[in-house]
Amino acid sequence: MSGRVLAAVAAAGLIALGSACGGVATQDRSGEAVECGETVKIGAPYPLSGVWAENGQNSLSGMQFAADEINQAGGIKALGGAKVEIVSADTSSDNPGQAKTVTEQMLQGGTMSAVVGSYLSSMTLTTVIATETHKVPLITQSFVDELTQKGYRYLFQIAPKASAFGTETMKALAGVFGEQNRPLRTVAVAGSDDASTKAQTAGIVAGSQAQGLEVRDQVIFPNAISDATPIVSRLADAKTDVIVLGGNVSDLSLIIKGLRARGVTTPIATSGGGGALTPQFAAALGPDAEGIMAAAAWNSDLQLPGVPEVAAAYRQKHGVFMPQEAGESWAAVHQLAQIMEKGATCDPERIREALATTDFTEGPASAVPPGKVGYDDTGANHYIVPILVQWQGGDLRTVYPADVSAADALPLGEPVA
Repeated sequence: MSGRVLAAVAAAGLIALGSACGGVATQDRSGEAVECGETVKIGAPYPLSGVWAENGQNSLSGMQFAADEINQAGGIKALGGAKVEIVSADTSSDNPGQAKTVTEQMLQGGTMSAVVGSYLSSMTLTTVIATETHKVPLITQSFVDELTQKGYRYLFQIAPKASAFGTETMKALAGVFGEQNRPLRTVAVAGSDDASTKAQTAGIVAGSQAQGLEVRDQVIFPNAISDATPIVSRLADAKTDVIVLGGNVSDLSLIIKGLRARGVTTPIATSGGGGALTPQFAAALGPDAEGIMAAAAWNSDLQLPGVPEVAAAYRQKHGVFMPQEAGESWAAVHQLAQIMEKGATCDPERIREALATTDFTEGPASAVPPGKVGYDDTGANHYIVPILVQWQGGDLRTVYPADVSAADALPLGEPVA
């Protein structure tokens, strides 16, 4: 019996008991008492080392911002003011086995109420095996479609699927081109070979074809390239109306700098997530970042509940805008806290049941486009609407669709003749 389970509860209708240490015991489905104590723990397995470390740290920071907001407001009041504690672990950026191992270790003691992670799809694909085995709900920011195709019971995908990103990215680009009276007929696509980016690249190709566009070239390259020349040559030689990329900051900056050095002014977009949505992207590219567009699941200029306030606090603390993965993680922790508050529970099974049946329509828990979150039978967020953002003056601004945009898109560059 885990340290979380104290004793069988005789009264089936019992919801909560005061504990000697000031915590609250709640009844789980088996009729046993689950001791919440003075803290409720949420696991945070992320890539905190390697090429995706910035994104992992951003995700962790977003979770901590949410925990701080909740704790400063009195904690989970239905659980006697229990404080939210974020427990982190390093999945690495390139070892899915490590992701599974550290998540297993995190869950061994039976003290985690839920997990949010692991940002990078290749890591989440093994993280989820651990959370399913231990029957602990996992809210993930990962995009890969496979996560919601395997019948996982405890998996909840707050972000759009990679395939949806592909279709919606090309629709949004067509919208921006149309607003500027520019034709969009041809596209070249390049992306790294990690699970998420490969899926997004395939989605871009499918989305382009669905829009009636000609895909003139498609390039898949390994993570952490040292020479982008072959990729740059293929993209430049394709002579398309737009170039769509996917990958980490280092790889994207090499490719984009290479294109601009060759005098290629063709509009560039990225396929969703990855390095183009982080503050480090602008730092790495300097002026070459200006005008780059990207599909996103969240942005810091959205006028949704709590976003302006947390975005301002994040900028004050870190000196940069709050990136997508931080915003998604922030909203995910608020969803878990809302469930704990309304259900007076820290029990993973009850939290899973609530995630599967709740539409989040108010407060920070709902602060993901279009302003509400709900998970279908596969664990996918069936309300999510990807947005298009653009680098403008060192910040990411939402430029499409019009009903959520915070700025007009900058004039698009000219394609290679």
